Amino acid sequence: MQPIQILIVEDEQLVADDLRETLEYLGYIVCDLVASGEEALVKAEKLQPDLVLMDIRLEGEMDGIEASFEIQSRFNLPVVYLTANADRATLDRAKASQPFGYILKPFDERILGTTIEIALSRHQAELEVKKALTTAKTDQQIAESQSQKTSQNLYTAVHEFRNPLTTIKLSAEMLKAYGDQMSEQRKQNHINRIESATDTLTTILENVLTLGKSESEKLDFKPKPLDLVDFCEEIVESLQLTVKDNYQISFLVDGNSRVACLDEQLLWHLLNNLLANAVKYSPIGSQVSLRLIWEENTLCFQVTDYGIGIPAESQSQLFEPFHRASNVGNIPGTGLGLAIVKRCTELHEGKIYLDSAVNKGTTFTVRLPWKVDTVKV
Repeated sequence: MQPIQILIVEDEQLVADDLRETLEYLGYIVCDLVASGEEALVKAEKLQPDLVLMDIRLEGEMDGIEASFEIQSRFNLPVVYLTANADRATLDRAKASQPFGYILKPFDERILGTTIEIALSRHQAELEVKKALTTAKTDQQIAESQSQKTSQNLYTAVHEFRNPLTTIKLSAEMLKAYGDQMSEQRKQNHINRIESATDTLTTILENVLTLGKSESEKLDFKPKPLDLVDFCEEIVESLQLTVKDNYQISFLVDGNSRVACLDEQLLWHLLNNLLANAVKYSPIGSQVSLRLIWEENTLCFQVTDYGIGIPAESQSQLFEPFHRASNVGNIPGTGLGLAIVKRCTELHEGKIYLDSAVNKGTTFTVRLPWKVDTVKV
């Protein structure tokens, strides 16, 4: 424990010297002796003592009470008065400055030591209270910010639910009211809209639930041997059926291996979200590709599109839940997909990278650890 340092402010030299000897006998360090309030401010700022022993009648224009106000407000240091002035007016002024003690001269050694210890203890307690209040205020601000963010995120999710629900409701009402008057083609169009909107709702709901499990650490990692070539082909074929001829989705493999030990469900979320995003943010008629690259200790998935790209200023927050790039415009989305992709990648102890340019396209690269000898076919 560091020795307690005390600054003495006393304009009578004999009293100051006696005070120094007493304090040093009690085990304190006297860091300096000054005779005026003005000097006390300079030394308090420079030396930052643990406590100031302050006479009230001092040399100069500033008395001890005025100096105490300044020292406590500017440097947050405890001040104990040591004075021969005990009249009511002086006492009232001293009380107003909220000192940490008041000792009358001639002082008693025992009373001096006790007063100093109580003053230091009280000052430490006040510092801890202030620290606790600051922490509580900060926590409150963080909680309010998080609450506001949660509310905004909830609003975003609800808004995304509303669009497909509106589509389903309108198409159902049209079929109910005018179905007997519609051509088969128009009926089929409404049915297709309902099916598409239902698929959208299912995807949004699944993403919300998956992210919720991830944030509550209930998203399990259950790796098992998978034929990744078959797995990727199934995902690509399923998405191709959904987008029909509007997009061309290709799948390429570099390497001769087929099987790796990965979590099937997490990998589905990972690849499905990357491919769905690639399609969503690409113009109709463009190409999207999935490439599987087998490396010595790593397997690599690359999803490439030639769509709107991601502005540089949006890339650092891209994997945060509900965050979307600044150039998405009216393209619907919740901003959940990439947050889920990142979490699924992390559960595999992998890394994800992106390379993107506005109006030129984006490539997401996911690298997952893989060793041949850990896989049993």
